[in-house]
Amino acid sequence: LKEAVLNHPRIVLHLSSEIASVEGSIGNFRTVIRSASGEVAVNHGAIVVATGADPYRPTEYLYGTDPGVMTQRELEERLARAISTDPLLPRSVVMIQCVGSRDKEHPSCSRICCQEAVKNAIKYKELRPEAPTYVLYRDIRTYGFREEYYRQARERGAIFLRYDDDERPVVERREGKLLVALRDPILDRRVEIATDVVVLSAGIVPPAGNEALAKILKVPLTQDRFFLEAHLKLRPVDFATDGIFVCGMAHGPKSVDESI
Repeated sequence: LKEAVLNHPRIVLHLSSEIASVEGSIGNFRTVIRSASGEVAVNHGAIVVATGADPYRPTEYLYGTDPGVMTQRELEERLARAISTDPLLPRSVVMIQCVGSRDKEHPSCSRICCQEAVKNAIKYKELRPEAPTYVLYRDIRTYGFREEYYRQARERGAIFLRYDDDERPVVERREGKLLVALRDPILDRRVEIATDVVVLSAGIVPPAGNEALAKILKVPLTQDRFFLEAHLKLRPVDFATDGIFVCGMAHGPKSVDESI
């Protein structure tokens, strides 16, 4: 896809650039693009805002201070190049859901965290079928047609343990061991799990430049700092300003099925 875009005769890419100003209206926009080499003005008829989103960088659960704590994306990179005999492959895994999602600072569900955890759990169990694999969750939300993979993960032996939001898991390194403790609301008892690695299902956050771009385009943001459509049902990809449209995760967290 990258090569197709780079080599397309009717697509012009401005890399390492930013929007300096936007003037005009539908059918007659004029945008000034700024880069290290200077500014260039482009005349065009419409604008598609596709700024995407960023992964939340955890500050909790010892992330960044303990080498045994990683994100789902980091685990995925390790699994992609691993074989079953790889000595660097974890001997056990505990995944913690809703890290940077569905809290006071980030109230929305990030929509991809559960399916990423389920996908990586399946891949990990393929490589090490006997390895203990736990997924600590508040609610499993496998959007679209991902429910089937949740069933597969359970059939392969992944254990799903629920936790309450007001009693989140505790991760600590004790006597050289990585331990995860939580209260299971179904058993109504405290559970402590020793594990090789802890994997955090980090949420989705808006890019830092959304506020500046929204001011330039004169379009609104949601309270979560994603772009706000004109009408949820009637105009879900339009802004109130004609000729400006919103695409993909610029609109907010979406599952893969919704982004296509």
